[in-house]
Amino acid sequence: MAVVLALLLCACRAQDGGTVDAGALPSPYALTCLSLVPPEVRESLPGFNMRQERPCPDCGPLCTFRSEERPDISVSIAYDCRQREAEPDTNTLLAPTLRAGGVEVPALGRAASRREPVPGMLQVTAWDDDTPCLLIVTWLGADNGRALEFARLLLAATTHERLARSAAALEELPPSPGVRQVPAPESSTPASAPSGMKP
Repeated sequence: MAVVLALLLCACRAQDGGTVDAGALPSPYALTCLSLVPPEVRESLPGFNMRQERPCPDCGPLCTFRSEERPDISVSIAYDCRQREAEPDTNTLLAPTLRAGGVEVPALGRAASRREPVPGMLQVTAWDDDTPCLLIVTWLGADNGRALEFARLLLAATTHERLARSAAALEELPPSPGVRQVPAPESSTPASAPSGMKP
């Protein structure tokens, strides 16, 4: 859905904390959904296709999951792993989403918040505590409280080692059972937002 993609782009831009240090982190195009999203997340979505998109040219991948069986549910995970020149404090990190009606989520990464941009949608924005990565988990449809569970799993799996392994192009890693990766077209135009996913 177009609303999901638009919300993710706005969230990433609002959280931009400085310029990129290109030598400190892999290129955004070296980061892939297959090597960033941990197996326990993919395996919790049996029967779903994972698609990698590039809605932002200077951040990281957008990983979407969909199922033809449940077009009323959609889930996406956006990564923004740019190196910032300075580390903003927690209040600065949370300010954009709190101004947009979000609520702080304690004990989740370095800083995190949740909000409901539209009825039935839960969006969790979380900063990792040991990498510069910002993760945005957006769940539209039934059981959207799982967005918080996913955010915890994703933060735990986001490490400097995983970023480096992603940059080493681990695309040959086979997908988990029940999850099929659909390669995104090599284009500067992002693919359409996900249409559905079965929990």
